[in-house]
Amino acid sequence: MCNLSECALCNYTMPTVQQPLLTSIIQKRRLMPFGHLIRMDESADGRRILTAVPQSDWRRPVGRPHSSWMATLKNDLSLHNLAYEDAIEMALDKPLWTIGSKRSYALMVHAE
Repeated sequence: MCNLSECALCNYTMPTVQQPLLTSIIQKRRLMPFGHLIRMDESADGRRILTAVPQSDWRRPVGRPHSSWMATLKNDLSLHNLAYEDAIEMALDKPLWTIGSKRSYALMVHAE
C-alpha cells in the first residue's frame, strides 16, 4: 500500500487527471461538520461539547489519539489561511461556508 503523500505515482497521476489528493478530500470533509456544529443552538449537546474546556487534571485515556478533533480542525483551517475565529464567523453564514469550502476544494484540485 502506498503512502499517498509520498507516492510518486499518486503525485503524478492526481494532478494529471485534475483530481485532488485523498488528503485534501479528507480535510474538506472534516470541515463540513464544523459548520453544522457552529450553527447549532448554543444549548445543543454537540455545540456545548465543541466549546467545552476540559478540566485541568483530565488526561486522555491510554491508547487514544494524542491530537483532538479540534486540534486537527485548527490545523486544517490554517492550511486554508483561516483563523478559528474567522472560521466561526464564516460558518455562521451557511451559503458563505458552503461556497468557501467548495472554492477551497476547487483551488486544491488545480494547485496540486
